[in-house]
Amino acid sequence: MLEVDLLGPVEVRVPGHTVSLSPLERNLVVVLALAKGTVVSTARIIDCMWGERPPASPRSRVQGLVSSLRRKVGEALLTRHPGYLLDPAACVVDVDRCQELARQSRLAQSPGEIAGWLRQSLAVWRGEALDGVDVPGVEVDRARLGELRVALLEERFAAELDAGNHAEVVGEISAAVAEHPLRERLAGQLMAALYRCRRQADALKAYQALRDRLAEELGGDPCAELRNLHASILRGEDDYAPSMPERPRRGELRPAQLPASVGHFTGREREMSVLTRAVDTDYDEPQILLVSGAGGLGKTALVVRWAQLSAARFPDGQIFLDLHGDQTPPAEVAAAALAALGTAAEDVPPTADGRAALYRTLLSGRQVLIIADDADSVGQVLPLVPPEPGSRLVVTSRRRLPALATHHAVQALAIGPLGPQDTYELLARIVGRQRLADRALTRVVAWCGGWPLAIRSVAALLAARPGQSIASFADELWEQGDGLVLGGEQRSVQAALAGAYATLSPAAAHLFIRLGLTGQPSFQLRSAAADAHLGHTRRLFDELVAANLIVAAGSDGYRFHDLVHRFAVRCADELNAWRIPIESVVDLQRLM
Repeated sequence: MLEVDLLGPVEVRVPGHTVSLSPLERNLVVVLALAKGTVVSTARIIDCMWGERPPASPRSRVQGLVSSLRRKVGEALLTRHPGYLLDPAACVVDVDRCQELARQSRLAQSPGEIAGWLRQSLAVWRGEALDGVDVPGVEVDRARLGELRVALLEERFAAELDAGNHAEVVGEISAAVAEHPLRERLAGQLMAALYRCRRQADALKAYQALRDRLAEELGGDPCAELRNLHASILRGEDDYAPSMPERPRRGELRPAQLPASVGHFTGREREMSVLTRAVDTDYDEPQILLVSGAGGLGKTALVVRWAQLSAARFPDGQIFLDLHGDQTPPAEVAAAALAALGTAAEDVPPTADGRAALYRTLLSGRQVLIIADDADSVGQVLPLVPPEPGSRLVVTSRRRLPALATHHAVQALAIGPLGPQDTYELLARIVGRQRLADRALTRVVAWCGGWPLAIRSVAALLAARPGQSIASFADELWEQGDGLVLGGEQRSVQAALAGAYATLSPAAAHLFIRLGLTGQPSFQLRSAAADAHLGHTRRLFDELVAANLIVAAGSDGYRFHDLVHRFAVRCADELNAWRIPIESVVDLQRLM
């Protein structure tokens, strides 16, 4: 277990000894420890460590630092595209310990107990945070941690005063005011402690010192609360209000986070029925509803539309979390869910296990709908699984996430393109039926391939060109192909497919391009395997299916959706145009 101490002089320990680090290695550890469990990109590391003055070949410099650091700290330092991270299961950071003790104080029931927890939290500190580290990218964190320490001091002094320990802490409060002379809460605590120690004159002097400093440096006066306290001391009254924080109460907040339904929602009757049957059926264990499909097929629109119609089934609320693909780490997913359930930021546990436990506690006995939109990994989904079948988790993903079924019961719904009739209906609702009374419309429908995002983009452009004939518009679509820019939306469909391609292993990417080179929309496993091992080829087909780039069609048969087929052919054409051997294809995005 790697231990990293940031609350004071930075120290790194492995079992048995303290690790000796060079200044650059220490800086790198700090950058990674401040984001423990989250991948920090190489570009971000360079920016944090050197700012606007990077060294020559900064990426090579970072790689060298990582190599030397890994020899010293072991496998807790992981490489994950597009950078590096500290494994939260193999690394302990003192900031987490400090925050966990502070969280326990907010759950305590008496001033003495609160003060005890906060004393332990403050005892973790050994000096100024990040002492000995001087890199541009940590100054915000240094200020944040410094503010955390002062806030903990204020909370502790408030608890001590509520417990009647004014004589014991008056000296500490006086020292804190000297260090932070503009903190009005500290000044008020010092006034109260001095007054309760029968030092009325000193309490009034503390107020006068604060007022003079505020007037001199900020041109202002003490806040109303301090002015009232000052008046109470002058009258010989004790008007210091107890500072017991409110205890969190489970179930106070009923979330209602569903976004508005997409306009002109069309089709998907079968899929709506599948979702409704799934929640209407009684189960004795939690169920995950997984809606998967390629980008632009309308997964979110389907789930939101269904959720709006089914909200009454979940009287304790509906939570909507946009995971933004791989951009949201599992720890942040759990924190967002807790916030939706009414947990204050300071009450969110710092550890993944603590967050999961609190999440299950808050959902216990309740009927809540949780929608996790645009999930990219099983790790993002697992923290959101409710503990009981009364609540339901619905996940949308561009991937099929087959490994999810090894953890929980999963009901999978893979959606495809809309049919020609639904494509026409969606176009008609946006553009108008009279405008579409043209035989050339069949070519427009075929070009859209049933992709809702492409259909909406075409409809928006048609509506913006009331004088253009359908025949002329169809010619333009097919002449310019998928490169036609339609308000930026069509590029989003292509970007989604390119993004799915980019997640493939090199072997699966190679197979995808080979399938595109055939020019055929459907194919058989054995013919695609050729001389390759059949089992290996089957696993590659499984990977393409999981990425929603192909779909199964009968016994050992597969096919492209029309729009994906065009994309695959275009990828193959790009390689030919650039004269890149198919065997070398790994990253096609640079060509797109």
